[in-house]
Amino acid sequence: MLKQLPMEEARDALLQHIKPLERELLPSLEAVGRILAEDILAPHNLPPYRQAAMDGFALSQKGEKGERFSVKKYLMAGDVPAFTLQPGEAAGVVTGGHIPPGTAAVVCQENAHEQEGSIFLTSSVPGDNNIRNKGEDFKTGTLIARRGTRITPGLIAILTAYGIREAAVLRRPKVAIISLGKEIVPYDQDPVPGDVRDSNGPLLASLVKLQGGSAAVSVSQFSSGEELNTWLQQADLVITIGGTAAGSNDRAKRLLEETDAQPLFLSYQVKPGSHTCAGVRDGKLIIMLSGNPMACFVGYFLLAYPVLRAFQGLNPEPQRFSAVATSPFPKKGGPRRFLLGYALYSDNSWRVAVLPAQKSSMRRSLGDCNCLIDLPAGHPPVEPGAEVLILPILDTP
Repeated sequence: MLKQLPMEEARDALLQHIKPLERELLPSLEAVGRILAEDILAPHNLPPYRQAAMDGFALSQKGEKGERFSVKKYLMAGDVPAFTLQPGEAAGVVTGGHIPPGTAAVVCQENAHEQEGSIFLTSSVPGDNNIRNKGEDFKTGTLIARRGTRITPGLIAILTAYGIREAAVLRRPKVAIISLGKEIVPYDQDPVPGDVRDSNGPLLASLVKLQGGSAAVSVSQFSSGEELNTWLQQADLVITIGGTAAGSNDRAKRLLEETDAQPLFLSYQVKPGSHTCAGVRDGKLIIMLSGNPMACFVGYFLLAYPVLRAFQGLNPEPQRFSAVATSPFPKKGGPRRFLLGYALYSDNSWRVAVLPAQKSSMRRSLGDCNCLIDLPAGHPPVEPGAEVLILPILDTP
C-alpha cells in the first residue's frame, strides 16, 4: 500500500484494474455517442452505380460549345435505364439518378438549349464530367470505422445509407456516486438548519453522462461497508464524495477496511484534494473524492475521467498543451496544484485565463471551466504572459 503517490502513479494504479466492458447491439439511430465494439466494413460500393452529379443531360461524349445531341429519353428519379447511349445521343437525368451505359459526361441543364428533340450545348463540358462514379465514396470492403470509434451523427448517416440497422457498441459503464456525511441531503429536498444540499453528486453524475456512462446518485448519512458492497455489485465503478480527511466524522478510509477492499493509495500529491484515496474489491474500483466542490471536480478529471475512458476503450492519457496565461495567480510553492481555467485557441497558440474563486470550497468557476492548469510543485506565482501547461476537459461523446 502506497501513500502520497504522484498523480500519474495514482491514476495508473487505478487503470491496472480496468477490464473491457461487454458489447451490446443497438439500433443504429440509438447508437450516436456510443463506442464501436467492432470494425465496420463497407458491404458494397457507395454509390452502388454511376450517378449524375446534377440535373441535366447525360452525353455520349464530352461536348464542346454549339455541339448538338439528340435526346433519346428523359430519366426521372428512380428510373433505371434499359438502353445504352450511342454516339451523338443524350438522355435527361436528375441529381443522384442513374445514368445510362455509354455516358461520357453530364452537362447541367443551364448549359444546354433544348430544341425539337435535341439539345445544343451553350458551353463546353468541364473536365470532371459531372459524374459520381461507382464506389467513389466507399468501395466494397473499405474500412468505414474502427473499433473504439465514437459514433457521430455523420457516421450514423453512413450506416443508414448502407441500411445497417444495428451497431455493436460497448456497454455504458455504470457508476455509483455516493455522497457521504450526516449533514448531506439530496439536492431536491429542503434542508433544515445544519443540513447541506448535495451538489457534488449531481455534478459528477452530469460528467459521467457526458462521458457516455450511466450514473446512480445516492446520499448516505450512515454509510457502512455493507452498503458500499451492495453498490459494488451493481456498478463498474463506485465514487464516494467526502469523508476523506482524518477528522472524527470522516469515514471514507474506514469504509475501505469495512468493505475488505485492497487500498491502492490513501492520498496523492495534488492540491486541491490531496486526501483523495482509492481501493479495489473483487476487481471493482472505489475512488473516494474530497467533499469540497473544486477538489471533487479536479479529482474526477484526474482519476475517474481516465478510468471511464479506459472502460470504453479510449486513450486514458489526457491531452496537454502549452498556453500563455492572461491573468495572474498570486500563490506560490507547495505541492503540485491544479487550477480551473478557461482556454481559447487562436493564432496558432493557446491562451488561458485563470478563473476567479480558486478556493477548494467554491463553485463559482465550475460553470466556465474548460481546462485544468497544471502547476508543478514549488511553482512561482503565475503572471500574465507566463507559459503554463493545460489539460482540456469536458470532451463530449
